[in-house]
This record gives sequence, C-alpha cells and structure tokens, in this order.
Amino acid sequence: LGVAPLADNHPNDKYYYQIIVFTGHRRNARTKSKVYLIVSGDNDHTDIRPLDDSKRKIFQRGSIDAFVMSVPKPLGVLNYIRIWHDNSVDGWFLKYIIVRDLQTNDNFHFICQQWLAIEKNDGSVDKLLWIASEEEKQQFSHVLQKKATQTMNDDHLWFSIFLRSTSILYYDQKNEAADTNGWTLGPFRFSKEQIGVSLVVDLLAVAPGILLLELFRRIKPRPTEKVDITDSSSRKNGSLNGIGT
Repeated sequence: LGVAPLADNHPNDKYYYQIIVFTGHRRNARTKSKVYLIVSGDNDHTDIRPLDDSKRKIFQRGSIDAFVMSVPKPLGVLNYIRIWHDNSVDGWFLKYIIVRDLQTNDNFHFICQQWLAIEKNDGSVDKLLWIASEEEKQQFSHVLQKKATQTMNDDHLWFSIFLRSTSILYYDQKNEAADTNGWTLGPFRFSKEQIGVSLVVDLLAVAPGILLLELFRRIKPRPTEKVDITDSSSRKNGSLNGIGT
C-alpha cells in the first residue's frame, strides 16, 4: 500500500499529477517488464516517464498502483496517454488508468481493457489511449472507477503528503526511526506509534460492527395475534343453520 513518486521527478517541478494504474484479474495479467508512458494535454505533454517503484512489487494481477508525477507546468485538459512496456519479461493486461490533477482535483479516465503482449490480440505492446467520454465511463464499470478514485483522493493519508502540510502516517518519521523502545519480532520491528495507530484503526473499524450486532440482538420480534379457530367455526356454523331454517 502506498504511492510512488516517479524516479525522474525533477525537484524544481511543482505541479503534480496522480496516476492510478489498474491491472486486470485475468490469468498472467501481471507484468515484470518496464512500463513507460507519455501524458498529453491541451497545453503541453510530458517526456517519456518510467513507471517504477523500487520499494514495492507493481503491476501484479488485480493490483491498483499509484504514482505521483511532477511536471514544470500544467498540461491543461488531458487528451491521451501513450503507454507501453519493453517486453523484457512478459506481457500485461491493462484495464484502465485514472490521472488526477492534484491541484484542481480534475479526474481523467483512459480505458484500455486490452493485452499489451506480442502473443495476445494484435501483438502490440504499445497503446494510445484517448480520454474516455461520459458514455464510455458509464459503460465500463464507472461505479468501480468512482469508488477507486474516492479511495485515493486528497483525503487519503498517502496522498496528503503532497497536498497538506501534515500527515498522520508521516508526522514523525525521524523520531519513529530513532525509537529504541519498540518491539522486534524476527525481521520485523514495531514502534509504539505503529501499534497505537493500528489499535485506533481497529477500534474505528470494529466498534460500529459490534454496535449494530448488539442492536439487532436487542430487537424483539413483533407479537402476532392469535385467531380462535373454534370460535370462528362456531359463528360460521350458526350462520349456516340460520340460513337453512
């Protein structure tokens, strides 16, 4: 879980875009090949930018990988993305890409839903993806796209480091690294801050569920009215006897 700043981000470039890449769930959809892209807008286009993360495995089957790209100036309204890989290892099934302007919060959707593999479909590992229309977004699982975008918006803790001055996950990295009062379990080390955050998250996640479960347990079933079948039958027979007389 996380976001990877692109390795070729220039320190003087202060305009940021969030790039979210969705890999398909099909068999062998993941790739270990090197992936590159060019983003083009009305005002400008980027150079060739490598999508890489030295700390995490990316482009795994069914994965959602997020990157932050810095550019010298706004690209304007985005038009297309050119994306490809070097086919150094294997092919790749790309579902779609969402690019978000982190300054204006505008989202741009680029639908692929194709193999980038020499042994699949047209054998191409290079795709030109034009920005999706509203109709295309509705047809292609727009609900899922919206959910994913909301999950990785500016309130997401990982992206808040680019948008806000503080972040819960990054507020005290140096102190946490120097903390000698943590606990070690094999190759893993846990600091007090990490354990505290985990407990708070667990409490926020579990408490509402326990509350709802307790409410359901306390709900009493509605009483049902009993019908006297014997009395009803007697009245019915009396009526029939009267008619016979």
